Amino acid sequence: MLIQVILLAILFGACVMTWKRARERVISRREALAWSLLWIAAGFGIALPWTTTRIANFFGVGRGSDFVLYGSVLLLFVLVFKLFIVLDTLDRKLTEIVRRDALKELDKSS
Repeated sequence: MLIQVILLAILFGACVMTWKRARERVISRREALAWSLLWIAAGFGIALPWTTTRIANFFGVGRGSDFVLYGSVLLLFVLVFKLFIVLDTLDRKLTEIVRRDALKELDKSS
């Protein structure tokens, strides 16, 4: 019971931080909503653990904790892939900026 209270408090803090970042325009409202839905779903899983078992049984998985683990790993793979794409885009933009700057410096020295 104590662990549930601690985890729910952490999830509440995560939700508050999510909307703080949205107000600061670090993330969009759409992203904040998606993260908030994830935090709420996790809260339901923590407060009512039998719900994950029912959902797992519906999908043919034996235990709710296994289902949560599979979903978490899948979500992490998607987020890592998204992060890879963002970093690759930033790398390409940085390369282009450095190239332009180097060409400007070359023109100035000529």
